[in-house]
Amino acid sequence: MAAGTGARPPLAAVQPISVLSRLYGLGSIYGKTIRDSRLAFIVVAGILGGLGLFMGAAISNVFPTPASRQAVDSLIGSMPPEMVNLFGKPVGLGTLGGYLTWKYGSVFTMGTALWSILALSGTLAGEASRGSLDFVGATAFARRRIALEKVLGHLTMLALAMIVVAVGVTVSSNVFGDASQGDQIPPIGAIGFVLWVGLLAVFFGGLAFALAPILGRAGAAGVAGIVMVVLWVASGMNLLGPVADLSPYRWTVDHIPLVGQYAWGGLALVGVVGAAFLVIGIEVFVRRDVGITAGLGLPTLPADVLGVRGPISRAFGDQLPRALAWGIGLGLFGVLLASLAGPFAERISADPNLFQILRQVFPNFDVGSAGGFLQLYAELFFIVAGLAAATFVSKWASDETGGRLEMVLSTPLARAGWVVAGAIASVAAIVVMIVLYALGIGLGASAGGVSPATAMVGTASLGLYAAAIVGIGVAIGGLWRTSLAAEIAALVVIATYLVDLLAPPLNWPDWVHELALSTHFGMPMTGEWDVVGIMASVAILVVGTALGAWGMARRDVSR
Repeated sequence: MAAGTGARPPLAAVQPISVLSRLYGLGSIYGKTIRDSRLAFIVVAGILGGLGLFMGAAISNVFPTPASRQAVDSLIGSMPPEMVNLFGKPVGLGTLGGYLTWKYGSVFTMGTALWSILALSGTLAGEASRGSLDFVGATAFARRRIALEKVLGHLTMLALAMIVVAVGVTVSSNVFGDASQGDQIPPIGAIGFVLWVGLLAVFFGGLAFALAPILGRAGAAGVAGIVMVVLWVASGMNLLGPVADLSPYRWTVDHIPLVGQYAWGGLALVGVVGAAFLVIGIEVFVRRDVGITAGLGLPTLPADVLGVRGPISRAFGDQLPRALAWGIGLGLFGVLLASLAGPFAERISADPNLFQILRQVFPNFDVGSAGGFLQLYAELFFIVAGLAAATFVSKWASDETGGRLEMVLSTPLARAGWVVAGAIASVAAIVVMIVLYALGIGLGASAGGVSPATAMVGTASLGLYAAAIVGIGVAIGGLWRTSLAAEIAALVVIATYLVDLLAPPLNWPDWVHELALSTHFGMPMTGEWDVVGIMASVAILVVGTALGAWGMARRDVSR
């Protein structure tokens, strides 16, 4: 019997990968890095871009006269020189650019650098520890190309975030700033400012990237974070002798572009060293075995929080590292903030003219008391708590977006139960974060003339607000798509943050200002609570979780 010799079936045509997929999606390593960084980009660009927008819009209303600008100089002049210099050289504090650089420069630089540290320490080491990098390395991509595309992906998102900041500062300062008092900032000033912020981020992120193949993700991030803080303090307070001379903050101390003062040489040095760190990190990655590190990391956590006692425990174990990171960061700022509240309030009360000016600027706050002054600054932490909640939502959503949910649901756990367990674990993570923040506030308040008990209880307002954001994110994820849950939750936080900050100085109607949930908690740092905010937060959490569970039970699992 003869075998048939028919023609071979034609091969399926290979579908080309679109340019869009290569730049944003799964068409390339670079595109996947861009896609994975979208939530971090929204968080950083939202906080820093919103801060730049707010300061330009508010400065002419908050400090409308030369006398009020002089009051700022008077208040800062009453601080110890070491504390003043810690935040940078106080130049042109009566202008928008000088005030923004001195008061919030460390927020811009250290916040952006922290993003780069976390992203670059984990972009290769994190995937290596999970085993996913082995599959990428088994393809035709050379290891140097893998590392290079990962780095370029992060640098692209960093550059886009800095563009958002530059546009916000330039537009708001020229639209809302008072030209007669030097508020308007030219584009070159904004560009110089974001170059300073971005290159410092590359410096410390590059250090973490260079250390990650050797120390692993946690070890590299920890060492780079400690180096960042030590060099900041050493430069600002002139400590540790030669160590201060190695600080990039010292190299750029005279670079204050928002007031027209530039030091391009020092800025270039920061960029060169940062680029060298990135090159070292790429070459070390190429020459070392994937995933083989020195094992420098965090202490082992107890089994009860490692996800071995049910779905809630598993979800909480996933959330705990993020909760600790956010809580420690908030706690450190809380110590500094609360310790300064008492001295600032005493200085304001001792100067009748300064007190009257600030009373007119902040009519809803008792700036003459330590608790009132603490409440004034604590308002800024609502956006931080809200964005932390968005990252908790992102971690919960990663079960579905990462393809693990099918395995999770192969157990007796129902879909609605997965949603509820994720919401409970996210709230538990918020509790951990707020407890650490409360401890920091209490420690600083004991030295700052504020009632520690009252201030610590007041931090619960941030936890309630964050819980409401979790409710919104869980509802979006359950009813619609988990891939968009964290992003939409972050956008809600940013929108309400801008409404809360912009409505009073721009004289918007009261009903617009009341759209922001953060306006409905009263003055918790002084013991005055508004029950509306409490009830609204709990209701949003409960209803959002219920809607998410209902929606998840009725739709297909997807990515």
